[in-house]
This record gives sequence, C-alpha cells and structure tokens, in this order.
Amino acid sequence: MGGASSCGSALGAASRSVRVIDSKGRAHEFFYSIRAAELMAENQGQFVCDSTNLQVGCRVPGLAADEELLHSRLYFLLPTDLLFSVLTEEEMAWLLRRVAGATTVRRRRRRRRSKVISISLMKTGEVEERKKAEEGRRCGGVLAMERLRSSWEPALDTIEE
Repeated sequence: MGGASSCGSALGAASRSVRVIDSKGRAHEFFYSIRAAELMAENQGQFVCDSTNLQVGCRVPGLAADEELLHSRLYFLLPTDLLFSVLTEEEMAWLLRRVAGATTVRRRRRRRRSKVISISLMKTGEVEERKKAEEGRRCGGVLAMERLRSSWEPALDTIEE
C-alpha cells in the first residue's frame, strides 16, 4: 500500500524459499522455515527486516524474534543501530545496491536464465544518478558509511490539547 516499492521482486519472488541479504551484500537462501531469532543468533548485533516494510522517511521496523520468515519474501539483516531509525534516500540506495549485487552474483551462477532488471532501479535514470552521488561521497576510495548510519532523529510532534 502507499508509495512503497518492494525490493523483493529483484530476486524472483516466485520461488518457495526465503531470501536474506546480510549487511555485506551476501544473499542467503533458505528452503525450510526459519525464525528471525535463528538468524539473529548467528549474526550478533544485527536484526531482521522485511523489505516490504521499508519506506524512505519512515522508521525501519524489525521482526519479532519468534516471527517466522515467510516464503517468497526478501529480508535484510541490518545493524542494530538502524533499528527504528528514519530511513533516508542514501540508505535505501545502499540497500538497493545490495539487492542488485546479490542478483548479479545469482545471474552469474545461472547463466541459462533470462536477464531481469529490477523495475525499481530502472526508474528515470536512477542508476546513473545514484552512481554520480556515490562518487561524490567517496573519501579516499572508501564510502562514507558513517553518514548513512547516523540518520536517526527523534520524531517530535506538537500535542494538541
């Protein structure tokens, strides 16, 4: 609902597996039911987030530990400092690059499949704009990730009486 675009279609949501992309961009595929607690126990300091719940300008929600990951969905393992922080455009671009990187590795492994370009990456030359923006943020060859992780700001609203 709303204006949120899902990152899940980029890895082929038609399969009966659960796909998880970790913070290093590696894709993990599970063909059995798995709970968020199992992933968080293996990856200390990270939480599981459903890609369909991500929207720029909204808080990043995490899954409850006892929640089972649903088949045909894409999930992210993100650092805990992003939990409940407001998702910025730079962070969304960073996540999209992780998804694109995971699909590129997957395509190399299975060359018989037809190439599919993510619709969310095709929109009005976004790929070129994001590459230019990324080049502007590089410091000595290293992407300034500190800026991406320090985006949390409290959302204070006026209380009407």
